[in-house]
Amino acid sequence: INSGRIMEQNKQAIQVIIGNPPYSAGQTSANDNNQNTVYPDLDQRIMDTYVAKSSATLKNSLYDSYIRAMRWASDRIGARGIIGFVTNAGFVDSNAANGLRLCLAQEFSSIYILHLRGNARTAGELRRKERDNVFGEGSRAPIAISILVKNPAAPAPGQIYIYDIGDYLTREEKLAKLLTFNSLAAMNWQRIQPDSHGDWLQQRDLGFEQFMPLGAKKQLTAQPIFANYSGGIATHRDAWCYNADKVAVAANMQRMLAFYNAEVARWIAVRAAGADTPELKDFIDTDPTKISWTNALLQHLDKGKVFTFETSAITASLYRPFTQQWLYFSRVFNERVLQMPQLFPTAAAENRVICVSGIGARSGFSTLITNFIPCYDNIEKGQCFPLYLYPKPTTAAANDLFAAGKITYPRCFPGARRITRPTDCTTSTWD
Repeated sequence: INSGRIMEQNKQAIQVIIGNPPYSAGQTSANDNNQNTVYPDLDQRIMDTYVAKSSATLKNSLYDSYIRAMRWASDRIGARGIIGFVTNAGFVDSNAANGLRLCLAQEFSSIYILHLRGNARTAGELRRKERDNVFGEGSRAPIAISILVKNPAAPAPGQIYIYDIGDYLTREEKLAKLLTFNSLAAMNWQRIQPDSHGDWLQQRDLGFEQFMPLGAKKQLTAQPIFANYSGGIATHRDAWCYNADKVAVAANMQRMLAFYNAEVARWIAVRAAGADTPELKDFIDTDPTKISWTNALLQHLDKGKVFTFETSAITASLYRPFTQQWLYFSRVFNERVLQMPQLFPTAAAENRVICVSGIGARSGFSTLITNFIPCYDNIEKGQCFPLYLYPKPTTAAANDLFAAGKITYPRCFPGARRITRPTDCTTSTWD
């Protein structure tokens, strides 16, 4: 019956779509075993439009369910129609969504965004300005009501209007204000003239393009100051890999490793038994008090890989500003080590790194310098620029970031192109 209704609906011309799409960007962790449904055709449309036009490095957020709903609705109404959505307001000003904004301005003749604020993922004065969410405790994301109009007869596409509900308002005050709005025409809209990058609010200052780049992952006309840089360590299992007590982090990791290896043995046994092998995601024990699963660790389990605890992997780390903790520094059990092995090739390697706020940081610009391995959220989305860079070790040690015994690394070299090679930057041996 449902299939028949869907087929019949697909034959109809739909020109008005109104709704409150889901907000899920994905499961919190692999322990949840609650992945979003895959929509290959819709995701391909997002890739060909929003992702293709985005200048962001990380674009996973463009597959959030509410953005999928925008892509589907825009395609469904065709060349003429109206969409009215209540959604997460992150697309209005996030870096990753600049491609989405460029496409909206091309596809719609008029865009009206009623920004209700309420972003709980902020801090300080900005958090006080955002104040309450209109959904109360039901959402920590800012909320927007969007009216998107396709009118082929409009004189020009991409007429963008934004109404900001205001600072410091409670939930009740925001809802009361909404009740006074009888029509779009009665509202005091702010006309937005987007820039060429798709910025609507907080448009970038192009004067910064004249400065020498601090670092760059791709070839630029101007040579960057630093030859390489890296985001901080993102373990995706901080409760296990970090602790203020060195003994505690060792005990936690040993306990998690023992559980992981037991799951490997159990998986090998059930596969050896033959018929009716369950899917891995349904087989594993997802008890968060025993382990924090990630996709990478599940792949190791599926291949039957077992691991042993390495005492030498425990090192000091700057977990948060002025807050040092012990870290189990591991390519396997830290989900994203990025370029950090070139900055700190072993737990004992010496370096100095300048940490700065990364793109998309919500709390403004910050910077500090540390001689410890930094966490990715030490400074929000932090990027680290090193005094020294270490080449990859030669011989068999190159295949193992933390090989047992003594590893001799080649001479390190300055991380910044304009720093003279230090006299003490010579071949070093570490345990």
